[in-house]
Formats: sequence, C-alpha cells, structure tokens
Amino acid sequence: MKINDNNFIKELKRKNEDALEFVLIKYGGLLRSVICRILYDHPQDAEECLYDTILKIWEHIESYDASVPFKGWAVVVAKHTALDKLRKLKRLEPAVDIDELPIADISGLTGDALFDNVFSELISCLNDTDKTLFTRIFWNGEDIEKVSGELGMSRSIAYNHISRGKKKIIQNNPTRFAGGSKK
Repeated sequence: MKINDNNFIKELKRKNEDALEFVLIKYGGLLRSVICRILYDHPQDAEECLYDTILKIWEHIESYDASVPFKGWAVVVAKHTALDKLRKLKRLEPAVDIDELPIADISGLTGDALFDNVFSELISCLNDTDKTLFTRIFWNGEDIEKVSGELGMSRSIAYNHISRGKKKIIQNNPTRFAGGSKK
C-alpha cells in the first residue's frame, strides 16, 4: 500500500512503519527546525531529539485528535521533546567548573592583613591598657599569666579587664553581635 497525505494517520495507528517514514520525509525538516531552535546550544543532540520525536509520534498517535492539523500536533510533540531534552542536558551540565575559575590574588588579604582591620576596629573603643591586653591575649595568643604580670596586674584583675572590655566591644558594635545592647 502506498502511503500518502490521506492515509498516513490511519497507517500510523496500524503501526505501519512506512507511514512513519512518510512522516519523517514530509515533516522531518519542520520538526528539525523546531528542535534546533530549542537546542541551539546542543546541535549534537538535535538529531537524537528528532528521532525521539518521531518515536513519540509513533507511540502516541492514538492521542492525536483529527480536528487539529497533524502538522501542528507534530510540532507540539517536537517542542515538548526538545524542551525535555534541554532540561535533562541542563541538569547534567555543571554550573561552573570550579577547576577553571581564576583564583584571585588574596596574598595581601591573608593572616594579619585580613583580620587586623576588623580586630583593630573592634578594640578601638577600649583604653590603651585594655587594647594591649586584648591584642596580646586574643591576637598574639600569649598566656594570660605572662601578660598580666608584665602589665603589673594580677590574673583576676586581667580577667576583669577582659570581661568589661568584651561588654564594651559588644555595646559599641551591636550590629556585629546578636544580643548586644546599646546601653
């Protein structure tokens, strides 16, 4: 039987492979055009998507409504197949290859240079003795016994200075410290 415009839908429903070839020949260019517009960044996948579209037409021809032109229905099938393929490809693509990102030169922002400004800003509200105490204990990591002895105060007085100093820092930087008060 010769497949033509009048009988190809009926033959598709009968699962006649000649009708499928007719669809590919007659509508393949249009379907490929729709698919390529959607998969423009993935031309290597467009051909596969075309064959997936033809297969979907083959499998779902029973859902075709004759009141709609076949050409329009086939274009919708191609569009949805291409969009599904595009979504799948986007999920598989890495967002950014981290190994290819340029690394900024942060050599001037590490160690003391990175935190010194923040630390200095935090302790700026303290008197000179407390600044020295905080810097040596919290910045330099020195032992409180050693620092308090060199500053001529007992360990308990040093702890009192630290306690009051922390409260003062929190009061002067309420946005940095949750729960800080502005007394």
